[in-house]
Amino acid sequence: MGLLDKFNELKDMVTGAVEEAKGQAGEMAGDATGEAGAAFEEYVPDAAQQAGEAAQGAGDAAQDAQDRAQGAVEDFRNEHGL
Repeated sequence: MGLLDKFNELKDMVTGAVEEAKGQAGEMAGDATGEAGAAFEEYVPDAAQQAGEAAQGAGDAAQDAQDRAQGAVEDFRNEHGL
């Protein structure tokens, strides 16, 4: 075998190794993406629901505070004849 044949053989080995590494990396990325997607689908809806409930609770608390403030103003007016 000549030097050129050895070079081509080495090039083919390296190219094959690179292609195999790319394939394995792609599989690992796919697996990681699938796992991340599953985790996302599992936890994000719960977090979104909890955030929605917290926002609703905050809205209810704000409405309650507004109602109390309005009642206090009305009581003050009534007490002072305004």
